Amino acid sequence: MTIATPLAAAARMVATLALGLILVGCASGDRQARDYLDPTADFTKMKVAVLPFENLTNYPNAGRIAAELMATELYERGIFQLQESTETRQTLAQMKIDPENLTSVAAAQQAAGLLEVDAIVVGTVSEFGYQQGLREEPVVGLNARLVEAATGNVLWASSHSALGGGYLERGSLNATAQRVISAMVAPLTQR
Repeated sequence: MTIATPLAAAARMVATLALGLILVGCASGDRQARDYLDPTADFTKMKVAVLPFENLTNYPNAGRIAAELMATELYERGIFQLQESTETRQTLAQMKIDPENLTSVAAAQQAAGLLEVDAIVVGTVSEFGYQQGLREEPVVGLNARLVEAATGNVLWASSHSALGGGYLERGSLNATAQRVISAMVAPLTQR
């Protein structure tokens, strides 16, 4: 029978605390964020279309997935009056315009005029997939801009990325993308 000395008990407690801090740090995921919001912009009653994002990754349909998640987040928060995404895609298809190629401000402004909306959300997907390491972790990187149709001004811009869920939870790619988009949209509601 071994009797624990106060020094051994303290060493176990320090080791347990250190392990806990490491696991909590790993669970938070690695995040990067940059945001811009025009302080003079008035989003009330603004009709907005969300275009499929340009997919810069090898993941099939990542641009469309990101745009659908963005539209869902904007619907949920009630920030804008959103044009239905199927209507947006149909209008652009009839005009033979590839929405993934509308990432420049001038092209976005032109598309907003054709869609008869006040502003348009365009973006790119820079990361969307699983990163290899000690184990696969989902990684998502998105960039988005809200371009005003009348002026071409960028009213909101956001660039966020996040890596996985850590060791305590196994995050999915979709859940990671939802967290990224929720963080991107948050500044729009804090006015």
